[in-house]
Amino acid sequence: MRGQKSVSRMNNGELRFYRCMLRLRRERRRRLLISMFAMLAITCVIITGSIYYSSIKSHAGSGFKYYTSITVETGETLWSLADDYIDYEHYKDKNRYIAEVQSINHLDGSCTLMAGQTLVVPYYSDEYVE
Repeated sequence: MRGQKSVSRMNNGELRFYRCMLRLRRERRRRLLISMFAMLAITCVIITGSIYYSSIKSHAGSGFKYYTSITVETGETLWSLADDYIDYEHYKDKNRYIAEVQSINHLDGSCTLMAGQTLVVPYYSDEYVE
């Protein structure tokens, strides 16, 4: 360990040198903190961007959800409509699809469909329509 003089015992030249060294240390410390903060910010941006990109990529591969209006024909049921429009990649079973159709159209569980009735049904497509 070096023996350092007390600040009160330094001559003018030593005091100026000591102050200069303190200023340089503070400047180095400030630059180091700024660079560490910048690296942290860049890392956060990269992580956020990769999460966002993977989210977009996973949704894009699974198709786009659309809704269409259909007119019920004589003898059609929610089960037969589900057969025509369901996509089993997005629905675990037919009951979930039918529950969504009932929710969209404000139908209760015991409703019967009438010929000529208009319903909105969801479907998925790989094509993007503007």
